[in-house]
Amino acid sequence: MRQGRFERALLTATYVVLLAVGVLLATLEAFLTPQRLPGGLEGLSGLLAVLGNLGVGFLGGWGTRTTAGAVTPALGWIVTMFFVVLYVPPGGDVVVPGTLGTDPGVVVVGLVTVVGGLVASIVPIPLTDRYTKRVNPPKGVT
Repeated sequence: MRQGRFERALLTATYVVLLAVGVLLATLEAFLTPQRLPGGLEGLSGLLAVLGNLGVGFLGGWGTRTTAGAVTPALGWIVTMFFVVLYVPPGGDVVVPGTLGTDPGVVVVGLVTVVGGLVASIVPIPLTDRYTKRVNPPKGVT
């Protein structure tokens, strides 16, 4: 079955939105690193990183029925988090702090956010690949 122009445009728009969601998730998680869960429990950004990246990866792969649907938000998240964590502007301020005098737990939260988010964005890729091989017919079959 040949895809029409509308279907290709819609799929392309979906990939752009998935990339933007990955960038948005990384940005939100980075800026929420010092925030607390209700009750003073640390780890709001880590929780969002794991659950958000898993959810967007699975939904992207399931919705597009392609592995690229799971890869696209992961790519946006990884590239954005790379720049957010490693870029230090001339003033010396950072988004994901390595230390914070008033909050020693922020280092652990930052690490959980980065490592947990990285693992959670990669996990949906092989699982989506297995799913797409099962639901998509082979190329030569109509």
